[in-house]
Amino acid sequence: MKKFVWIASLIYCLNGFGHIIIGTVLEPMVDSYGIHYKDGGQLIMNQFLGFLGGVMIAPLIVNRIGRRMTIFLALLIFALSQFVFSVLPNWNVMLAIAPFGGAGIGIAETIVASLIIGHLKEKKATTLVIVEIFFGVGALAIPVISAFLIMTGVWNFSFTFVAVFASFIMLLWLFLSFGELDPILKRQTKALPEDGNKTERKRYSKRQLPIIATGALFFFMYVGTEMVLPNYLPTIMSKTTNLDASTLALSITVFWAAMTLGRISMTGIIDRIGYSKLFIICCVGQFFTLLMFAYSTTVMFSFISIFLTGLLMGGVFSIGLLIINETSKGLEEWTTSILMAMGGLGGAFLPRIVGELIDRYPISVTLWSLVLCTFILACLMAVIFYFRKKAMDFKGLQSIKASNVV
Repeated sequence: MKKFVWIASLIYCLNGFGHIIIGTVLEPMVDSYGIHYKDGGQLIMNQFLGFLGGVMIAPLIVNRIGRRMTIFLALLIFALSQFVFSVLPNWNVMLAIAPFGGAGIGIAETIVASLIIGHLKEKKATTLVIVEIFFGVGALAIPVISAFLIMTGVWNFSFTFVAVFASFIMLLWLFLSFGELDPILKRQTKALPEDGNKTERKRYSKRQLPIIATGALFFFMYVGTEMVLPNYLPTIMSKTTNLDASTLALSITVFWAAMTLGRISMTGIIDRIGYSKLFIICCVGQFFTLLMFAYSTTVMFSFISIFLTGLLMGGVFSIGLLIINETSKGLEEWTTSILMAMGGLGGAFLPRIVGELIDRYPISVTLWSLVLCTFILACLMAVIFYFRKKAMDFKGLQSIKASNVV
């Protein structure tokens, strides 16, 4: 099982590379192709749309070819897309290839998360946080690698590096044995019942649907808020302080460093207080830290608020996936796919709204909008726990009735 955790961590690290790589070389790419920044933004958007598509179709592919071959195919597609990028083809080819690369990382991320949630027997929450840490490591490391390659004049080798790394992980995934997980990774053959009729595909029950719907809205709001903060922190602080540009950029580093530190520290906290209590602390805590940020009158207090917000937001995504999946036994791929897709939509939609708010209204409107987002998240968390308790109680009642019949 340790081998699986390690390979899952490497896949998430690769996904960290994949999500950030285009942005890290956007400047030299614009100069090399003689394009505008909006064209570079289109390339990023194409990859993002591919990611959403990959997240949604991942369960369908698993049903056809099994989990091992699905992740192998996803890694192969992503590696090939990066190799194509590295040779700097025609710009239209770049735009056409980007969705395939996005689909590769979307499929891999969804299936790995659902495997951890649905098939690991212990420490699921801790494992999810660990792989999220490696995602952060990848997102932090690739800008450093790209910066070095840009300085040496071979910025396109950033794509080559990612492609080689993806190929290495792909081969490990294909040939390594993961012990008791190996049968689960194969395509599951559906045996016919004695009457010869096909078994119906599992569907969400009436008690599961409210949790899935509320969870989808939660992920839409959470990922949207998480994307707004690093993208607009320098802008917000430029309007609330007199800091210079380099110090303003530091706010993003503080936020991401706090998120990474939060994920690392949560691996020990989960074992002590449990992931449900930690989820409550994080959701309620981020509301109060952003409230502090909105009321802040000094630079130091603002940076403290940003740090605490990042610290508390670090484990919300992974623990949220686990809690919402708890009542969806046998449907982990579909549930994870829905939640991640809604998170992706929030990550695209909410930053656009906040950009409009910053353009049209005083910065205080943006600050209080962020506070409102975290208040909504805390309310949605309470609703998730309410429906989760109802589903668990019903499941317990069904078990009691079944034992009485026996």
